[in-house]
Amino acid sequence: MKQLEVLQKEEKELYVIEETIEKEEKQVKRIKESYEQHFHEARYFLDNLCYLFHKNEQSTFYQSLMDEYSQESRRILEHLEIDETELHDQKKRIVDLLEDINYEKRKLLVEEDTNEY
Repeated sequence: MKQLEVLQKEEKELYVIEETIEKEEKQVKRIKESYEQHFHEARYFLDNLCYLFHKNEQSTFYQSLMDEYSQESRRILEHLEIDETELHDQKKRIVDLLEDINYEKRKLLVEEDTNEY
């Protein structure tokens, strides 16, 4: 019976961890969506600047600025995607552990039932 209590305690702890990971996943997703929106707005602004100064001698400056901005934005999005993937992997490990605990609990309950007879 003590073993079952230990498994239940561990299961509760894992559910709390899983819930925390789900909250973090949602937060990363919201940040990513917000950043993508800002990225597109800034990209549109830079495109307009580039168009306005296309005939200017500094047109290459605006083009290089836009390229640098795009590159940095892609890096940020890649980091957010990596965070999202890591959280997903953590959650999968927790779910696997929960499945293992459920299996152990069922096994213990079956053993108790067979011992009673």
